[in-house]
Amino acid sequence: MSFSERRATLLRILEIEKSIKDIEHSKEYLTMKRGLKTLENARSGGGVVIVNSPDDLDSTVEMRKNSADVEECISKYKAKMQNNAEKINKLTLEKASLRRELLNVQNR
Repeated sequence: MSFSERRATLLRILEIEKSIKDIEHSKEYLTMKRGLKTLENARSGGGVVIVNSPDDLDSTVEMRKNSADVEECISKYKAKMQNNAEKINKLTLEKASLRRELLNVQNR
């Protein structure tokens, strides 16, 4: 592997790391993560919980803690989080593959 190929591989690894960081620190991802945590921790006791709507993260919804709406909202949040997790996993696998390729060439 030539210097330019190694350089291109390293640059791609850096791009992947930036993409992962951008996903994990995006407003949408953090809002979903916070909403999911709020709903999962609000299982006991009566009262109302207010979170961002999973369909439109700019609006909020108010629901009873023990209602079926909470379960539906949790499942919607998890589906959206799963989508992001798949993107992150795909990028992580590509990054690991590039690192292995880079290290195998350097060890020869």
